[in-house]
Amino acid sequence: MSSDEYNASDEEYEYEYTDDEDQDVTMTTTHNDEGEEEEDSKPPASDEKKSGSNKRMSSGSARENPQGAPVGVFDFGDGSSIRMLPASELKPIMANQIKEVVDVLDIPPSAASILMREHKWAKERLFQAFFDNPDKVQEKCGVKARCSGSSSIGGADKVAKTSGKNRATRSSSKRKHCEICMDDDGFESDEMICMPCGHEFCELCWYGFISNALEKGPLCVRESCPQAGCNELVTEEEVKQAAPDLLPKFESYQLRSFVETYGMTRWCPGAGCEQVAVARGATADGGGIAHCEKCTTSFCLKCGEEPHAPVTCRDLTLWQDKCRNESETANWILANTKPCPKCHRRIEKNQGCNHMTCSGCKFEFCWICMGDWTQHGANTGGYYKCNKYDPNSADDNDQSDAARARRELDRYLHYYKRYHGHSEAQEFAKKSLKETEARMVALQEQNVDSTWTDVEFLKTANEQLVQCRQVLKYTYAFAFYLQDNEKRQRFEFHQEMLEKFTENLTELSEKPLHEMNRTEVVNQTRVVDKFMANILKYVDDGMED
Repeated sequence: MSSDEYNASDEEYEYEYTDDEDQDVTMTTTHNDEGEEEEDSKPPASDEKKSGSNKRMSSGSARENPQGAPVGVFDFGDGSSIRMLPASELKPIMANQIKEVVDVLDIPPSAASILMREHKWAKERLFQAFFDNPDKVQEKCGVKARCSGSSSIGGADKVAKTSGKNRATRSSSKRKHCEICMDDDGFESDEMICMPCGHEFCELCWYGFISNALEKGPLCVRESCPQAGCNELVTEEEVKQAAPDLLPKFESYQLRSFVETYGMTRWCPGAGCEQVAVARGATADGGGIAHCEKCTTSFCLKCGEEPHAPVTCRDLTLWQDKCRNESETANWILANTKPCPKCHRRIEKNQGCNHMTCSGCKFEFCWICMGDWTQHGANTGGYYKCNKYDPNSADDNDQSDAARARRELDRYLHYYKRYHGHSEAQEFAKKSLKETEARMVALQEQNVDSTWTDVEFLKTANEQLVQCRQVLKYTYAFAFYLQDNEKRQRFEFHQEMLEKFTENLTELSEKPLHEMNRTEVVNQTRVVDKFMANILKYVDDGMED
């Protein structure tokens, strides 16, 4: 029996699924060399159908690691979670999704796989569309001929299913002509392979066709019949017959397509990483942060970017598009160096702190606003100048198109400069974090009575700085889309507080080791963590006090 033929007992397929008590049940049937079926002692699927109680894993459920290995769990906060799994461990989940569609629609598994993929693995959406108009769905998805031999919904069972023979079968006539190579001598019937749509080609041409399709990468799973104008899709059944050695590669692209279109999975964006984030109990649309322990990459499950709170995925996309569109102007205005406000000597920023001292005239100023640093002390409230955009600084009396464009550019540059500044500071903090262990060793050697635990505060502080710079960076993308009202003013207050204490921690952590005060660094790290949590909670609460 071909693996594309599916009947009530589910022979030749192995599916893993869980019942209501979360107990795994596996159905397996193998064939011996004589083609006879050998069943194990596990309950057959037919018993379930007779009792009318199909036991299935709920849609998208990944509650158990198929291999039984421990995996990390990351809570959304509503009881659901995210797990990181090797891509290969998603095969049982994909097979279970296909099985449920086969059970309900009574179609071949190869067709069910295509229908699910075209409906982004949303079973309910597929079922609704299929019940409304099965012929239209089958035609649109390229499986109409493949399904024509099934007892399909809506009276589509035009031909009874064959018993023990695949629809993609070998031709039975004596001599056949291949429409691809047009060989004058023709071919024996056992040298031809026929698609469910009735189009047949020689084995050699089939192999070449499939090889070329695989060169297209993931798009190969959408390859249609070689016959011009035919939209019947090529599946694993044709690959299995014509190019069995290429089947593993084709199936790997099927799995990749599943990961990329299934609403609850996302590839880890880490370079060369093949781990997959799987949402449990919530869809990817719900968001959530995944952390891959294999490559140490953290990312947003919904958009795949680095964690970007407080800005939403939608606004982040708008912001990134705007930054790309304005990049040439911004790069022209924002140079890598800035002139000292007093002596105009060019200065390069080579540390994370925004408190700058001109090496020429010793003038101290803020790298962000270029103002006198003495106006940025805790007693002056000067920090507000660096995080709040003041539209009154522009010429509001000029209402010309050019003036309006200039004001909009000024507003954008205000937020972009601060976004870019914190982005650079974040990268510097990451670099410092990599060098932290060497500093910890040196500090421990400097204080002979200290333990490794006594110097770990340096690593904790640098990790906090990386996280804070990341949050601060995205607060400016978030603020760019805020309306000018009291909520925005309160948000900027939280933003200013976090910036102030982050700058303090940066200065403390960059001090020479002999000037390092452990108590000060530990206390400031806790303060920064508190204010970072405050601004995120403020946004999560709808910016309501």
